[in-house]
Amino acid sequence: MANIALDKPRSRKRATSFAASGGRPRSLTASIVIYASVALFALWVLLPVWYLVVSSLITPAQLGIKPFPIVPSSITFDNYWSVLTGDTGSKGFGSTDVGSRLLPAIGQSFFVSSVLVILNLLIAGHAAYGLSRYPFSGSRLFELSIIISRVIPAIAIIGPFFVAFRVMGILNTPWALIISYNVFTLPLAIMILKNYFDQLPREIEEAAKIDGASRMQTLWIIIVPIAKPGLVAAGVLIFLEGWSEFFYSLVLTNQLTVPPLLAGFQSVQQFNWNSLAAATVMSMIPPVVLVIIFQRHVVGALTAGAVK
Repeated sequence: MANIALDKPRSRKRATSFAASGGRPRSLTASIVIYASVALFALWVLLPVWYLVVSSLITPAQLGIKPFPIVPSSITFDNYWSVLTGDTGSKGFGSTDVGSRLLPAIGQSFFVSSVLVILNLLIAGHAAYGLSRYPFSGSRLFELSIIISRVIPAIAIIGPFFVAFRVMGILNTPWALIISYNVFTLPLAIMILKNYFDQLPREIEEAAKIDGASRMQTLWIIIVPIAKPGLVAAGVLIFLEGWSEFFYSLVLTNQLTVPPLLAGFQSVQQFNWNSLAAATVMSMIPPVVLVIIFQRHVVGALTAGAVK
């Protein structure tokens, strides 16, 4: 009997593996192909990042060596120091060295992205909950219009934004970016949260209604804590969208955030790739740390509803 009891977990694992493979046991060749493909894809994604990190830790003379040193024989932090002190030898659109503006630009990017997350979760959270719990005539068409709005080119609507912000006097301010970024972040947040709210059981809300809770009380006291993974996933993706947006920030501001500032490292007169690599690595730290911290929530929310 003890042996039978010990074999049950193994049988369960085999059954799960069998079901995951579509009802057929996976062959050794198929497993090798799958893992080799994953390894090649990871190498394809990570190799440019490794090239960037190595470039930030070597001198310009080492950068010109062929073949490129995958593992450098010696490293230096002078590139990071030159970026922090502003002595990068590269001028942007004005006379101010772009290196000295990196830390303020990172701060502005963090402010814009954080405010954008708060606004989007408040607006998209209520909209997604309403679409999930209160379907109306034409609600499906409304959802499709939200999805279609994601494919509108950014350049098609930048003109009206520029004119409006110039009249309002908020060009080259974080608020111009926060307002304009909602065009492509709100639809994303609504789609993610709508899908997540659809997976939550309605019985909990019905029980809260019986206990005398209003709809808003049910939403804030019961639904929001349960939907935390979905809210975190939407918040992380919105933060990444706001952090990496380039075109709007380039047109509406004078290198206020990180992406257009990094583009300013390249000039007609000279170009310091090592300093640009160091600045890029520094600008990657906040979003990478954020994704590592909330990775479990993001994956769980994005896969919600994939398996019924």
